Amino acid sequence: MKKVLALVIAMILLAAVTPMTLAADATVYVSVSVDGQLDVAAQPVTVTDMTVQGAIKAAHKAYYSGGEDGYAGGIDKTYNMFLITRAWGVTATPYVILNGAPLGSDPANPATADVAPVKAGDNIVISVSSDPAVAAQAIALTATIADGKATVTATSWTLDFTTFAYSSAPLADAAVVDPDTGAALGTTDQSGSVTTDVPAGGVVAVDGLAAINVNAAASSPAVPAPTASAPAAPAAEDTPLFYPPTNSMLIAMAIVLPPIIVVICIKTSKQSRLDKKAAETKK
Repeated sequence: MKKVLALVIAMILLAAVTPMTLAADATVYVSVSVDGQLDVAAQPVTVTDMTVQGAIKAAHKAYYSGGEDGYAGGIDKTYNMFLITRAWGVTATPYVILNGAPLGSDPANPATADVAPVKAGDNIVISVSSDPAVAAQAIALTATIADGKATVTATSWTLDFTTFAYSSAPLADAAVVDPDTGAALGTTDQSGSVTTDVPAGGVVAVDGLAAINVNAAASSPAVPAPTASAPAAPAAEDTPLFYPPTNSMLIAMAIVLPPIIVVICIKTSKQSRLDKKAAETKK
């Protein structure tokens, strides 16, 4: 009896502690480009829900005047997959770039913001257009630091809406600035790169399209570059329910654990009655 009760208590404690153990704070850097103008340039965001969506919501809460009301996302009934439908108050689906590539460009990684994981130091760019006739631009930035100089590489990604595959090319001849002061830092070469002194604030921006904290990017673990072209994003049903751990795990625990505990308690009570009857028979 005591062993069974101990097992039940252990299961309850495990269910309560596991989500807290999985949760962790991390600082990522978020940029927001609206109609080709940077509203936010690689600003730090503290994330507790370790997904791209968690970072985007936290960025809205920290820097958007309307807070999280400026964001909306969910399963789209037409495509049967998760889509962001409003970002920075603009009702449109933005490009979301995580480090070196937009979500959905690499089939090896989760393709949607609700499940794509983030880690400390990640650079996230949200690019959205309020004009349906003018497409937003998807610009990814990476950075390295050597001998006190930062080398920033800009890559332009294009989505083919007939095949839903991405292609990429260096972003050449783009103006590079310090967004804190407006000072010009140079122009990207034909490979999309520019080498410059590290600004005092550590942030480098390319036109009004994207920004990166070069200090954070240089200290983050390197991520292999994705292929230039990739197939369409997987449907929502192909995405593992618990990757990464989300509220879905808590819901599942709430559904699964109570029946198990009830069954154990019933069996324990029944066994206790049988043991008591057996003891009385022996007397």
